[in-house]
Amino acid sequence: MKKYYLVLFIAGLTACQKTNTNNIAAPWEPDYKLNRSESSIVAFEKKDAEKMPAPGGIVFTGSSSFTKWQSAAEDLAPLPIINRGFGGSTLPEVIYYADRTITKYKPKTVVIYCENDMFGSKPKTPEQVRDAYVTLVKKIREKLPDVLIYGVSLKPSPSRWAKKDDVIKANKLIQDYIKTDKNHQYIDVWPVMLKNGRPDGSIFLSDSLHMNGEGYKRWTKVFKPILEKTV
Repeated sequence: MKKYYLVLFIAGLTACQKTNTNNIAAPWEPDYKLNRSESSIVAFEKKDAEKMPAPGGIVFTGSSSFTKWQSAAEDLAPLPIINRGFGGSTLPEVIYYADRTITKYKPKTVVIYCENDMFGSKPKTPEQVRDAYVTLVKKIREKLPDVLIYGVSLKPSPSRWAKKDDVIKANKLIQDYIKTDKNHQYIDVWPVMLKNGRPDGSIFLSDSLHMNGEGYKRWTKVFKPILEKTV
């Protein structure tokens, strides 16, 4: 009988270990300084000193696809967009600057788009990207427990198409997490960015990574009706 219970205990322990492995990836440490974009953050703060956005707005946070969407406020008007994406950023950097670029504005809504984590000199696995996303959400909710959050799918880019399977997996893992979190929704930009099953080259700049005006027109058609429901 003792042997029987010992077998059950070991089986249960093994199952718990497998579950934890599936839910939490191995720790990941950045090989860059988290404050490398300080100049961009200071520029935001100078802009805020001139005119602080009103509370209750919609903060865009993340990487260059938001940074380069300079016309976001106009494209999505009259929605109160506060674009605080900074180019080249990764999720650890967005987490590091969250108090200065997200929560200080006391937004009603936060929209997250950050796609660089799997493409640096020390890339993350899809699971590690998911874990970083979860950490960012928890960081935001420490100060804004009831804020509405939208997670935007990592986009399909021609220059990164070779790793599309990892991108698809990261998107799926993030989407699965979003389903478990209150006041949290997923925005899928893939359908409007593909042509014949591949990234539509006509909506990208010559670097095959960043979008041109047509790309942002398509994003506007996706984002606007969704975000209009929040005001």
